[in-house]
Amino acid sequence: MKEGNNTTGPVIRIMVVDDQRLVRRCICAKLNSVPEFKVVAEAESGERARQIARETAFDLVLMDLNMPGIGGLEATRRLLAAQPGCKIIGLSMYIEGPYPRKFLELGGAGYVSKNADTEELIRAIREVWRGECYISADVAQEIAIARAQIGGAGDDLTQREIQVLQKICAGLGIEAIANVLCLSPKTVAYHRRRLLEKLGADNDVRLAIVARNSGLAELGAVAEVADGAA
Repeated sequence: MKEGNNTTGPVIRIMVVDDQRLVRRCICAKLNSVPEFKVVAEAESGERARQIARETAFDLVLMDLNMPGIGGLEATRRLLAAQPGCKIIGLSMYIEGPYPRKFLELGGAGYVSKNADTEELIRAIREVWRGECYISADVAQEIAIARAQIGGAGDDLTQREIQVLQKICAGLGIEAIANVLCLSPKTVAYHRRRLLEKLGADNDVRLAIVARNSGLAELGAVAEVADGAA
């Protein structure tokens, strides 16, 4: 572990992943001003983050969860699959809905709102580095509220079921969903039946209502699909 010039402790090597260059550069500048932090890599997408992870040594990742392409959730899943000990903090404008819950279920070590100030982000990095899980207070509150309001809708959905649900919300029929996800119509129909059972709905309209009320319709891709769509 490298030693910093202005600190006696180990330097925390950080990779910052955000598709907005200005935001990414601002975060990097703030982190590099902290003696025990060093930004060793930047990535503009989940795909690029995976490539960098194979070439660069790092200790912690700040992951924007709302990006084009495979998105931050799927990038997190793949990074953790390749490097189980990696510590990843999710950064998102979304503090409501299933984003925080799904990210933490994937193995994320912390979740910070993009509205947080620099001091909170620094605190989150330090706590996660010590092996703790950090969740912004506003995010934790929204998770509790969401669970109370929707009874944990979507908690036990598989990644493929979420993909099928999102296509249903987009107005696609079974044949169209099968083509987009490269599945058989029979398989799509099976997932649809399971969704109806799990979410307590009796038709596609009710499925869409439950999905939108719980935030599942806006969740984005959590597993690789053939068309790479969110």
